[in-house]
Amino acid sequence: MKQLFFLTSIILLLCSACSNNDDEVSSPEGKKASLTISLTGKADTTTRNVGPSNPYLENIIGYFTVYVFANNRLERVEKTASTTFVTTLFVDKLTTGVKRIVVIANSPYGYDDPLLSEGDSYSKLADVANYINLDDQTVAPGLVMTGETDATLQSVTEGTNNITIPLSRIVAKIKLGSITIDPTAGVDPALFQLTGIAIIKAKSQTSLGIPSIVTAQPFYSGIKGSTVQDSSNIKDYLYESISLNDYSERYFYVFANNNSEENATLMALEGIYNGVTMYYPFRLPAIARNTEHTINITLRRLGTGSPDPELPSDPTTLIVSITPADWVVVPTQNVDL
Repeated sequence: MKQLFFLTSIILLLCSACSNNDDEVSSPEGKKASLTISLTGKADTTTRNVGPSNPYLENIIGYFTVYVFANNRLERVEKTASTTFVTTLFVDKLTTGVKRIVVIANSPYGYDDPLLSEGDSYSKLADVANYINLDDQTVAPGLVMTGETDATLQSVTEGTNNITIPLSRIVAKIKLGSITIDPTAGVDPALFQLTGIAIIKAKSQTSLGIPSIVTAQPFYSGIKGSTVQDSSNIKDYLYESISLNDYSERYFYVFANNNSEENATLMALEGIYNGVTMYYPFRLPAIARNTEHTINITLRRLGTGSPDPELPSDPTTLIVSITPADWVVVPTQNVDL
């Protein structure tokens, strides 16, 4: 039997009253509380970052860690086993009162969840020591997702407390939409060959800090340029070979970027015009986590590309349309086969 699923949220069994996290931690009587976390997941061995997308794999949730903070200090941390993909996690020995509940799902293989001990501050989740790398954002074991909420735990005679925490991915998705050749006068489209598409100057690292996302250099790129020259920072998954007859279903995962002009993430077409390799780069707008951007490109002045994929060429060379959208983690659907 095989279970397929799509998941919007992890169900945390808590009380659903929201409040400020600086309120009292426990009741005067010192009453105890507990919570239960339940989810269904499935492992997969796919590691491809670009090519035809698979919504099932992009929504998969395998293992996860739960952090319970009181007054911004860690009270309890519990994690599911790294090899368990159908699991229920029970957390007890909690005090009653106002809590902040944080969930981190699909932390990369080899990555030890943030090294927080009881009493550590919530802000430590954003420490540089807890940065993750863009290399690890694949659909195996799953894209990293996070979520949090404030809630008030109460002592219950039977059962536990209940609440829902929505999760969102840390990465954004950049999709190549349409490519149109609309040459200006004097340009011979027969002299042009489209050869590739690349993401340039992508943020290489991000923090698991919640809700803020802190990003760091060095940049990663699919093609070597004036800024990204170290071969270790040139990533195959940020480049795709394409042609005018074959460019559909290309996409890339990237970290958030606020689009400061000199550090903006770029997309660049690669082509050959009249025997000369040239690039047609353009800046992407501010990129927020868990969003999806579809890029439609019209090429006009084919012979005025840039020799450097990081330096945008003559602005009349191309017309770019970018359509942002929410990238929803779709609802759970369990199907037995």
